[in-house]
Amino acid sequence: MKQFLLFLFLIFSSSSISAQEFKWDVNAGYLHTNARFKVDYANLDIYTPDDPFLTGSFTDTETANGFYIGVGGQYRLESALALSGHVNYARYTESGFLQVPLALHYYIADSGFNIFAGPQFTYDIEDAAIYDSGDVTRLNIGAGGGVGYEFSNNLFLEARYTFQLNNFFQNETTATLRTNYLNIGLGYRF
Repeated sequence: MKQFLLFLFLIFSSSSISAQEFKWDVNAGYLHTNARFKVDYANLDIYTPDDPFLTGSFTDTETANGFYIGVGGQYRLESALALSGHVNYARYTESGFLQVPLALHYYIADSGFNIFAGPQFTYDIEDAAIYDSGDVTRLNIGAGGGVGYEFSNNLFLEARYTFQLNNFFQNETTATLRTNYLNIGLGYRF
């Protein structure tokens, strides 16, 4: 993760040579999480086809609200396309994470309205005790997309939804846990 963050820093630092195409920014906003836990009974060691209580699967969903704050930048490829990347600190309930969303933006006409998509890497930086067993992963890999609007005074508004692609439980075939994220925030480019 440290190497990945260093790589992002080097890319954005070298891109800032052309000041007309690259802009740094700060952002902050609301975070909503949706964690979905699912157990597939057919894969359990105690499963028997005749047991009426162990058919199908069990699913539970928990939601939480929080905030995020971060820094990043955007590199304009041309008038309608841009690449962006951020490093955000996100917090909800008792958990703290680093979110690293990367996105390709498409600007519609000459308006400030844009749609974007790209990967997001989320790394848990606070709940160290639960990772000691090696049964769970700190790194969540997601695919996300969203919409944004850039105002003429360097302010921008974004809404992004990210689906976690990997399972939180490592080496697990009976249970899955995935957390999806909704970020809605305001930022300033300089």
